[in-house]
Amino acid sequence: MNVYVSVDMEGISGVADWRQTDPGKDSEDYDHFRALMAQDVNAAVEGALAAGATGVLVNDSHGSMRNVLVTAIHPRAELISGSPKRMSMVEGLDASFQAVFMVGYHSRAGSPGVLNHTYSSRVLAECRFNDRPLGETGLNAAVAGHFGVPVLLVTGDDVVAREAADLLTGVRTVVVKQALGRYAARCLHPERTRDLIREAAGDALAARAGARPYLPDLPLRVELDFNDSGHAEAAELLPAFERTGERTLAFTAADALYAYRMARVAIRLAAI
Repeated sequence: MNVYVSVDMEGISGVADWRQTDPGKDSEDYDHFRALMAQDVNAAVEGALAAGATGVLVNDSHGSMRNVLVTAIHPRAELISGSPKRMSMVEGLDASFQAVFMVGYHSRAGSPGVLNHTYSSRVLAECRFNDRPLGETGLNAAVAGHFGVPVLLVTGDDVVAREAADLLTGVRTVVVKQALGRYAARCLHPERTRDLIREAAGDALAARAGARPYLPDLPLRVELDFNDSGHAEAAELLPAFERTGERTLAFTAADALYAYRMARVAIRLAAI
C-alpha cells in the first residue's frame, strides 16, 4: 500500500505568522518551524507504516518547496524537494497510490483560518469549481480524485478541518490549533499534535474502505476571482479564458487535472 503525503507549512503545529514560514531576511523562527514541519510529517509517516503502508512519498509543498531537510525525514519515506514542479503540491501523485495525506494545510482564501489563501494571497481572491469555492485542499483533492485516490487525512487548524470534512467523504482530520484570526491561533503542544497525527494516520488507513475520491462533476466550470483587474488582465493572455467580470476569468475543463494545471498557470501569469 502506497501513501502520498503533501506537506504545507501554514497549518503546521504552532505556526501563526508568515515570518515563521519564510526563510527570507525578515523571517522569524523559520528554522524552528521547518523542524516542526518535518516532525508533523514524520508522525503521519509513522502512523501509515504502522497501519501497513509499504511505501510513503512526501512532497514538500510550501513556498520554495525546499523546507523539509532530507536528513530530517523518516528513513523509510522518500522526499520530493524543489520548485518549480509540473504538478506543484501534488507532484508525483498518480494511480499507484492508495491514499493521500495532507499535512500542515490551511483554509481557502477569504475564510477565517490562520494564514488563509489559495495558492497566492497576492493575486487570487477565490477559485470555484462548478460554483463551489475551493482552497488548496479541494484543488489538490480533485487531482487525487482524477487518479482515483481518496484523501484520507488532513491536518491544520479548525477551519481547514471543517473545509475538508464538508468536501471529502471518509476523511480524518487533526486540529493542531484553533484559529483566532488570520494571524493568531490557540495552539496545542507539538508533542501532543504528533501523537494525534500518528494515531489519525493509522486510523485513516484502517478505515480507508469508507473513503471516496473527490470527483466533481464534469465538464468542470472553473472561475478565478483575482484581487484586482490587472491580475485578471495578465491571466487573460491564456486563450482558454473568458473574461466574465472586472476581476474574474472562467474556462471549462474536460477533467480535474487540466482544470488544476490551467488554474495554476493563470495564477502564475497574474503574479508576474
